[in-house]
Amino acid sequence: MKQVIPPLSLILFIALASSCTAPIQLQKTYPPEQVLSSELKKFAFVNFYDYRIPEFIKDKHEGAYAAAVNGYAAGLGELVLKDPEASFLIADTLRDGFTVMGMQAPEFADTVKAICREQDAGLLVALDSIRLWIESEISLEEDDEGDAVLAKDFYLFSNTYITLYTPEGEVIDRCAGEKYTYVKSKYTIFGMIGGPTLAGRHGLIRSLSEESARDCMGKYYPFTENFTELLYTGGQLKATSNSILAGRPEDALEPLRQLAASPGTGLARKAAHNLGIVDRMLEERKVAGEVWNAFMNREK
Repeated sequence: MKQVIPPLSLILFIALASSCTAPIQLQKTYPPEQVLSSELKKFAFVNFYDYRIPEFIKDKHEGAYAAAVNGYAAGLGELVLKDPEASFLIADTLRDGFTVMGMQAPEFADTVKAICREQDAGLLVALDSIRLWIESEISLEEDDEGDAVLAKDFYLFSNTYITLYTPEGEVIDRCAGEKYTYVKSKYTIFGMIGGPTLAGRHGLIRSLSEESARDCMGKYYPFTENFTELLYTGGQLKATSNSILAGRPEDALEPLRQLAASPGTGLARKAAHNLGIVDRMLEERKVAGEVWNAFMNREK
């Protein structure tokens, strides 16, 4: 989501890489962007978008829309259940007969109330609408023989729209998940003809929907960012680097302090670098615990 390598200069990074080093993944945890009441522990999911109704959705593409629904439910469930006190259930993956316009009517609140009452849910995540399509970009390229051919790059787009409701039918939030991914390229003198279809991309569609669910609901949960550093290994640093890579940075703390104070300038410099990584790992571990503790004990 953010940069993979922290802001080191390219020269320093190359210098480290040319030594005896190993990559290590570090993490940084952030508090939620927004807070839901701690009373909202029971989540229910319903898909109100009846993709069988719109005429522009072909019968052969209904499976793609079903994949989008299932992907959203999976991504949502994975995120919600990070809270060990929360529960998640799928109330309906295709609630018949609803349209986007119908969900804007005041009486739709009664439908939300009824579902929450039936499922004993404290929050309803309603999938309001889905749009799936494939676009292409055409350019003129050269093949291996130097002949001009049409190159056609295809991209899959997946837009999902949700609304969060209280058990009383009141809107808490709305969110649009807009995702796309590269599908394939086609090189041919007849490049304008043919290409991938939604019917053959269920796996990608599901993955994009999962990402949308995590993005839309992720703002209510602590977020962990992964990034990579390089760790010096080998020689007198072998034992400590093994402890760090095994997830036991605390075991390397005191030995690295001693090595960083050693008279050997090269060894001391490398030990100090590794010590900095250990300090960051221990600090981020502490911060992550504080962030999750505050989340779990948030006020009602």
